[in-house]
Amino acid sequence: MKITHRFAALAAVVAAGTATLTMTLPSAAEAAAAGFPTCDLSEKVKELQRWDTNNQYNIIVWKESARASSDLHGVAAQDFANFHECKNTVQHSNYFWAAFREGTFVHQGDGGYRNWAFVGNFQRDGETVRFFPR
Repeated sequence: MKITHRFAALAAVVAAGTATLTMTLPSAAEAAAAGFPTCDLSEKVKELQRWDTNNQYNIIVWKESARASSDLHGVAAQDFANFHECKNTVQHSNYFWAAFREGTFVHQGDGGYRNWAFVGNFQRDGETVRFFPR
């Protein structure tokens, strides 16, 4: 099943008022075929935005080593997958994503789209991003 179909099903359940859900990314084979853009995580954010047609959620994607801390509330969907790091056929890293209502994410280390990307209603102060309901 394509990720867009999974998101359509998720959106219907969320609209029906069901409690917080956990969603899975495509299988490793599906993800490899679709390509997880580890060199530019903003591309994954754009992909995840497609299911949220009413712009109800903040969305963030990050490489595991880029998170100092996070406190996300109203999580509608989240998951992680392990992929080759950008332009590295040996090194693998975990990449996480979440669609949520509000919260805080504190970034650590090197910035840039290889490590994190996000969209929504937010205020950024250096490496700390506060997300507000949309």
